[in-house]
Amino acid sequence: MQAMIGKMARLYPMMIAMGFMIVVIALIIGYFNSQAAAAYFAQPKALRETTLMAQRASIASVGLWLPPFKFLGIGLILGGIVMALRVIIDNLRAAGNEVVSNLPARERPQMPTPPWYGLLMPIVMMLGEMIFLIAFIVGLWLAGIARSVFANPIPDIDAAGAGSGLLASLQTIHAVESWLVPLKFFAVSTEFLAIAMGLGTIIYMLSAQTDILDRVLKPDRRQREPIEPVLSPKSGMITG
Repeated sequence: MQAMIGKMARLYPMMIAMGFMIVVIALIIGYFNSQAAAAYFAQPKALRETTLMAQRASIASVGLWLPPFKFLGIGLILGGIVMALRVIIDNLRAAGNEVVSNLPARERPQMPTPPWYGLLMPIVMMLGEMIFLIAFIVGLWLAGIARSVFANPIPDIDAAGAGSGLLASLQTIHAVESWLVPLKFFAVSTEFLAIAMGLGTIIYMLSAQTDILDRVLKPDRRQREPIEPVLSPKSGMITG
């Protein structure tokens, strides 16, 4: 499984590019939605609440699915950073193994393996990506409910009685939106946790490999150092 993750990690530029494209698309959609909102609220209140229901429904629905969409793009960028750290870790291990491969087999040390948090790093990253995806799907679902709710005139929505489908849909929108916001930030914190795990793994690997190579190569360097001639003070002879 780790070998498969290592191969997938090489695709990190694609993840970062996809995430950036999603963020740019979200920016463009947000701009046009802001223009639609400006045109909508430029109209008198009576006209807005009784005639411009389609515009209100569009503005409300976009406002519900666009934030999770943006967070999905940010999540892909952060996931790409995690995969780039995995590539660095794999390259560190390969470089260490290449150095010790020049030593005799009996003197060749075992290079350190990544710690447990280094092995869990891709799993934590994928967990965050799944949360981003779930939040986006929930946002699309809420957007569909908002379109059906705000397709009605505002006075009808305000006059909806207890137990009515209109009021239940409005309750669902506000209830789900309340926990959807912290869910997205939990996914962001999960991605940052994976990044911290990757950086910790790199620090561990560098320290461990440096210690091992220092112990192995220093004696070898001392044996290869040329012996400088020393002038004996008593005899005046040069000794080696």
